Amino acid sequence: MVDSQKLPRLILRNFLSIQLCKELEFIHKSCCTVGYRPNVFSTTLSHLIATNSPHLIMPFVPIRERLKEKVEEHFGCEYELFVEFTGLISWCKGASIGWHSDDNREYLRQRDFAVWQ
Repeated sequence: MVDSQKLPRLILRNFLSIQLCKELEFIHKSCCTVGYRPNVFSTTLSHLIATNSPHLIMPFVPIRERLKEKVEEHFGCEYELFVEFTGLISWCKGASIGWHSDDNREYLRQRDFAVWQ
């Protein structure tokens, strides 16, 4: 396991308003699909488009751009970052998913930055 003290981090407190959180929660509860494990649910932009709800991606776009800008600014990125994935994932009671990192596969270890909200 990697020593978390050696990994640079940026914590953005109050990045989202309560109202925006409630809107995202509503979208997630209304449109989520069964995730990759039992009791895990996900809402992705491609799923919203595929289910004829593309208007629901609108709150995600400015959030994603603001986050990307904050990361680029804080870490002094010379070039613009590429957003690989945008979505909401929820682990419900009984999900039985323990702590894990998001670089558990070789192709994912290439990432320089990862953002969770």
